[in-house]
Amino acid sequence: MTSLKLQAALDFMVSYGLAILIITIALYVVFSLGVFNPKLAPTVCNPAPGFVCKAYAISTNSTFTISLAQATGGTIDITGAACSSSVNSSSDMPQYGNVHVLGYSSAYYPNTNIQSGLNLYSDGSNTIDLYCFNGGGKATSSLGYTFSGYLWINYTISNLPPTHYIKRVATFTVSYT
Repeated sequence: MTSLKLQAALDFMVSYGLAILIITIALYVVFSLGVFNPKLAPTVCNPAPGFVCKAYAISTNSTFTISLAQATGGTIDITGAACSSSVNSSSDMPQYGNVHVLGYSSAYYPNTNIQSGLNLYSDGSNTIDLYCFNGGGKATSSLGYTFSGYLWINYTISNLPPTHYIKRVATFTVSYT
């Protein structure tokens, strides 16, 4: 009778041991293939009507660079820009960072290319460099991880009465480079 109990215990241990070994090998294969790798997220940019995302990238220090084009029929003078991971719940404005889409300040822009305004001609493009923000401040991360956010610009249109417009011009997901 004792040998039957030992045989049952041995069968139990071998069966479950093999099952655990097979599951471990399967998990190893899945992880080594990169199925759960955040680097596999697609990079996309969905512009507002009249605008085009020509090229865009974000660096690990949260500097977002976008080559933006427009086809609104007039020249746009960009006086400010903002990049945020969320939209303010009470208005279509950034939740974090440059929440009023103000002009040049070293807190919001890594260089001075927007300091005196950027002209964006119809059927032309220009590059904007700015920092992206999330709930923790500047949206820094490691290489390959993704950032999803929104881009706003503060601008006037030439040949129209001097009115400042603040518009969300792009929604994007991009990998840190």
